[in-house]
Amino acid sequence: TATVHRRSSGASFDISGIELVTNAVVAALTEAQFTELAADAKATCPISKALAAVPISLQATVTPP
Repeated sequence: TATVHRRSSGASFDISGIELVTNAVVAALTEAQFTELAADAKATCPISKALAAVPISLQATVTPP
């Protein structure tokens, strides 16, 4: 899930932050491994790079199968 926060900036709006939340059922990974992979995906994502001026948070969790 991505939640985009916006704020008024004069006659227009700015994106003030983005929250990414993901939860996966993955038997072969620990939570730490999944969190590391998710953080790497966020860091190398072309959209994240394009929005580098906007704070982007990431919450990645694993639900046991």
